[in-house]
Amino acid sequence: MSKHLNLWQKLNQRQQATLTAIYHADQSAEAAQKEAWLLGSPRESAAVWRNLQYYFEPTSHETLLHRLLRKANVVDQGLGSTLRVLEGHKLIQCNYYQNELISIKLTTTGRAVTRAGNGESAPKKPPKGQLKPRQWAALVTAYLSGENGIDSGASLGDYAGFSWRWTWLRLVDYYGTDNGLVKEIGYWNKNGQHSTKLVVTQAGMEFYRQQWEHYHALYPDVNAPIPE
Repeated sequence: MSKHLNLWQKLNQRQQATLTAIYHADQSAEAAQKEAWLLGSPRESAAVWRNLQYYFEPTSHETLLHRLLRKANVVDQGLGSTLRVLEGHKLIQCNYYQNELISIKLTTTGRAVTRAGNGESAPKKPPKGQLKPRQWAALVTAYLSGENGIDSGASLGDYAGFSWRWTWLRLVDYYGTDNGLVKEIGYWNKNGQHSTKLVVTQAGMEFYRQQWEHYHALYPDVNAPIPE
């Protein structure tokens, strides 16, 4: 028996139900972050979005965490002691303000214990070097731009709406290549001003042609034309 399953079995039914509700809120927050990132929103720190809001004003919209705990029938006078037990096992971290429960954060151990107790497996990490959806979409954009490249314009490095830090830099420094899949070059525009643009490299062109079938199957929602 794994240590995580052993810890799960030490919890009583109420504690297990409470932990499971928190886990579902945590996974919902993670899914929302991934969806927002795929749509181009800046990536937030996990320390922020994994801190699940519990408290809500009586006149405002009920938080997801509170609703899930309420549906688990644990929102009562005994909730505080239940949370203290889970905190004692290092499964959650609670944040209070003037004795009012404000938010709960599921720990890495808490996530593993809940998965073990509910017979779930941790998501497998993608193979080393595999591009994420936004990175593949950015490469497609660079590939289609050809020799003309993608001008920075006024985007301060976030070429074509893709983040420099989270997307382009990954392609610029792509492991196993000498010059990356794309490269940033400087040039003088028609107004005599110095500007920069991103251009797909020869390695990037070859990567697109060789990996198109794999990534087209992996990310069918990305509009990637068949390479010539």
